[in-house]
Amino acid sequence: MPTYKHACPYCGKFIDKIAAACPYCGAVEPFSPKRCQACRKIVEDPAWKVCPSCGASLVPAPPPSAGAKGAPQQPAPPAAQPSATPAAPAPAAAPMAVAAAGKCSGCGAPLPSGARFCTICGTMAG
Repeated sequence: MPTYKHACPYCGKFIDKIAAACPYCGAVEPFSPKRCQACRKIVEDPAWKVCPSCGASLVPAPPPSAGAKGAPQQPAPPAAQPSATPAAPAPAAAPMAVAAAGKCSGCGAPLPSGARFCTICGTMAG
């Protein structure tokens, strides 16, 4: 039986009503009522800033931006002291093969080989 898609309440993209997470914005349970992240009680009013049950903040923290004005600078790590035993070289990380899988049909980002979903927008590869 065909189902109709519904707009995600967080990003507005059309997804299945039974989706466990929005593949576009990553919202978990987008059609369920909003819950407190600390105590999992239902948030009855979206205007609430603090959970009335546990007092936890309901406002998400802004993501840290690199190099933003006014952002606190991270202290430099302390210089390593020379040791008597030589350290083993770290294994080199293998670069991901990007050209083999092509581009995402949703956002155009390059896909790593063997990817089933786009890591940027969540569109199914293939």
